[in-house]
Formats: sequence, structure tokens, C-alpha cells
Amino acid sequence: MSGLRKQMLLNHLQKVQEVLGESSGSESEEQDSLGELPTLNGKPGLGHSALEVDETMPKEEIVNWNKFFTEKKMVNIADRAHNFNYYYSLPKNNNDRSIPIYIFHHGAGSSGLTFANLTKELYARMNEECGCFSFDARGHGETTSTLPVKKIRTIKYDRDAFVNDFKAFISYIYDMYLISYPKEKLSIILVGHSLGGSICTFTLTHIRSDIRKRVLGVAMFDIVEEVAIQALQKVQHFLYSTPNQFPSYKEAVDWHVSNGLSHLQSSAEISIPALFQKVKDGGVVRRTDLRMFSPYWDTWFTGLSHHFVTLATCKLLILAGNDNLDRELIIGQMQGKYQLVVFQDSGHFLQEDAPKKCALTLIDFWKRNDNKNVVIKSNWGLK
Repeated sequence: MSGLRKQMLLNHLQKVQEVLGESSGSESEEQDSLGELPTLNGKPGLGHSALEVDETMPKEEIVNWNKFFTEKKMVNIADRAHNFNYYYSLPKNNNDRSIPIYIFHHGAGSSGLTFANLTKELYARMNEECGCFSFDARGHGETTSTLPVKKIRTIKYDRDAFVNDFKAFISYIYDMYLISYPKEKLSIILVGHSLGGSICTFTLTHIRSDIRKRVLGVAMFDIVEEVAIQALQKVQHFLYSTPNQFPSYKEAVDWHVSNGLSHLQSSAEISIPALFQKVKDGGVVRRTDLRMFSPYWDTWFTGLSHHFVTLATCKLLILAGNDNLDRELIIGQMQGKYQLVVFQDSGHFLQEDAPKKCALTLIDFWKRNDNKNVVIKSNWGLK
């Protein structure tokens, strides 16, 4: 095997480990001895049966969502059988020629607050003249099912289920909030991290035509089909070697930072507590057990690269590291089918690790692709 080929394979393996959230070092015996994770109770997103959840207990001092978003609400989308928790900030005015609206979708095991720091950066750098929406997908965060307990186990977590949820959520926020803005000024950008990137890509062609006309583009954060599928083959080991409960929110944050799953303390302090909830013994337990999604893993990323490259809209792919494009993405990039940006100093959660760079990249993506920002001056007809 040539030295170049060997190095590419090593880079590829490292990327698989990063997608799984593993640290760059070797697995320790202590990590492998953490034992089996507690099983979920009857309701996804509401804790684990091995530990009794206590929603009434006073929370520790943790960073509040309102430092990043203007509002936090819950909506019951009836035909989706869920109460969806979401966060948002609206544009302060509609005087500009173009109003960018960023609608985010997080990855598996995460929550809408993974985009908190990024939203704060966008809103500040655009003088509060953009909109940002981020929600907790089914089985995640504070989103809960409305089905009877005996039917909870029938809930599906395949890609189509997530796509239909996202489609319904986009329709809801458009009719609830965006309809009040001049439609010709709206420039909607769908932004997804990891699994969320796949959901955004496959959702675009299914959303209502009047909304689709207002979509400027799709941005995917650190997701490549080939790498993601290989990562899923190792995910069971990762799940069994990751602690599922901690004595406090602070210790949960500290563990994720010290093990390299979060690279920026300020982002970890808002994103990590959202993944846990208090239990009776005073500790915190992880809200989402990815193992319950395992029957659907093979649906999440299949065909993603081809669909992304051929999508009839402006496209952005941001990766944490290079030498990881699969064949479809390499060809598409050479043909100029999408914009590729690489952050060399970021981990897999690049929206958390590099929120400023992500914000600048998204703003640039909006500016360079939105023809409403172009003003052509001419002296034609003037005397």
C-alpha cells in the first residue's frame, strides 16, 4: 500500500471516530468498563426507567437559553403526534432588500440548543436583521410524544419520519411568523448538522411550493454519506463507552469538554445540559438513548451525497477536516455544484466549536447567492 493511500485511510478512520464523538486517543479500559446504559422508560425524551425522573426538582445554575434566543415555545403539530419544543429570534425590521431566515436541524442525540452560540453570533453580526429557528426533533430534548404510553414503542425514527416532522415544522413557523414579512424579501436557508444535514437535504423537495420558492439554499455541517455509514457500524461501542448519567450538570459539561466532545466551554455550557435532566437522587440522566434508533440507522444517510449534489438550490458543505469527501461529493465539488469550506481546528460539532466562523460562513453564503443583495446602478436614460 502506498504511503499516500495509507495516510488517506488513516485520515478516513480518524474522521469516523470524530463523527462518533470519540476522543483522538485510544480507548481506555476504564471507558470500556462503564457497563450497560440504563434503558429508556415509556416516553422518548423523558428520561430512563432505571432512574426516576423528577421534573419538580430545582435546577442547578446553568446557562439559560434566553441569552441566545428571544423566545422558547412548544407547539403541538397534531398529524405528527408530538409536542415540539423550539427556540427562535425574529428579525427586528423588514427594511432591507433581503431578510435571511436560518432554520436549523440538529443531529442524532443532540438538541436545538446545539445552535445557541451560532444563533447568538448570527444575530449580533447581522444587527438583529435575520431570523433563527431551532427545534428539538422527535426523541430529543424537550420534545415529547402525544401518543398513549402503550403506543410509544410504535414511534418511528427513520429518515422519512424526521423529514415529515421538519416539513410540518417549517410550514408552521412560516404561517405563524414569516407570513407577516414581505414574501419577496424572505431568503430561507436550511442548516443541518450531521443527521440534520441529511434531513434538510431530503426535506427541501417536500415542503410546500410557496415556501420552497423562498428557500435560498441548504447548508450541511460535517456530514459525508460514506463516513457516516461507516461510523454507524461502530456506534454501539461508542454508546456503551459513554457515561449516561452524572452527579450534576456541571460534571456532565466537564466530562464532554475534557474528553474532546466539546471544544468550546461557552458552547458546552448551553448545549450539554439540554441533553440531560434531573433525577430523584439529585444527579442528571441523558434524555436520549440512541440505541432505540438502531433499527432505523440504515435509512438516515443512504443516497445523501447524490441527492445533495443534484439538489436544485444553492448548497454549502462545511467539514471539520479534509480528505473525507466520497466519490459523489468529489465529483460535485470539481464541477462547482456546491460550496465547500473546511475548518481545520474544529471537532465534529463545528457549530459549537467554531460559532464565529460558522456565522461568518453562513452570512457569506447568503450574500453571495441572494440576488436581492445585488444593486445594479446605471446612468442609462439620464441626461
